[in-house]
Amino acid sequence: MNYTLLSLSAIILAGLVDWLIGDPRWLPHPVRLLGRLINLLERIARRYFSSPAGLKLAGLIIVLIAAGGSGLLAYGLITYAHRLHPAAGFMSEFYICFTVLAGGDLRNHILRVRDALEKKELEKARAATAMLVSRDTDDLQEAGLSRATLESLFENSADGLVAPLFFLALGGPVAAVAYKAVNTLDSMVGYKNSVYLDLGHFSARLDDILNFLPARLTAFLILLAGLPEGNINSALRILRADYRKHDSPNSAWPEAAAAGALGLKFGGADYYGGEIIERPVINAKGREAVSSDLGRGLKLYYRTSMLAFAMLILLAWWIRSWEVLIF
Repeated sequence: MNYTLLSLSAIILAGLVDWLIGDPRWLPHPVRLLGRLINLLERIARRYFSSPAGLKLAGLIIVLIAAGGSGLLAYGLITYAHRLHPAAGFMSEFYICFTVLAGGDLRNHILRVRDALEKKELEKARAATAMLVSRDTDDLQEAGLSRATLESLFENSADGLVAPLFFLALGGPVAAVAYKAVNTLDSMVGYKNSVYLDLGHFSARLDDILNFLPARLTAFLILLAGLPEGNINSALRILRADYRKHDSPNSAWPEAAAAGALGLKFGGADYYGGEIIERPVINAKGREAVSSDLGRGLKLYYRTSMLAFAMLILLAWWIRSWEVLIF
């Protein structure tokens, strides 16, 4: 059987199923198990290490166990399944590809916020937004909730959809699983605060490296997806001016592209744990977001997702075609 066709079919089917159903809570998900493993490893690390150097070493060991172990486990599962039967191999690849993609789940989260705001149910909108962002949402009004949701949508479009597709194209399910493990580590221990600065050092740095190309690719795709909005020159100007305006070297790329495409202002003052944090403003001349902008943002996200899927499937096909020719 043609393995290239089988592999591409698994990615395509996974993308379609992810887009249709997102991440149902009733379906077992390896990322939840990975989260428990990371929590366990953190408790063990803090029991035996306390100095900054020791915590950095422990953080490196956690990365090797979580990311390396996840990749090896995926490789073993796929290899064993293919030896059993091509159908078993296909299903194992499909399931792993499905679990690393979060495009449909991200859309579903945004829809919950949009629907709650449209019904003027602020408490429900705040609760839904809190599932997306780390800032305090208890006192946010329509504008703050809309901005927070859109910022999360486009920041996470890079590491939740484009980056997993990128690594699926480059190295298949094993590479994508290793990436997902690093990204999960960064979301759990990669904070730049006194608690995680040392333990999460390697997780945060590695996540920055792995997302370097996907974040920039996402910004480019958002610009293309924004063509129907008719303001690509403005969006490109905002991207050039504001792509550095974030603590992360990657996050401002998709945010700036989307802010320019939608004509909105992102960033500014937000509360985190009761403390106000001033973040750089992206597209300072843009207007404040309102609830109706969530629909516009979703349309831009849909077009970006379709472009990403088409481009990266073509990349996957091209890479696998060369592998067949070489080997």
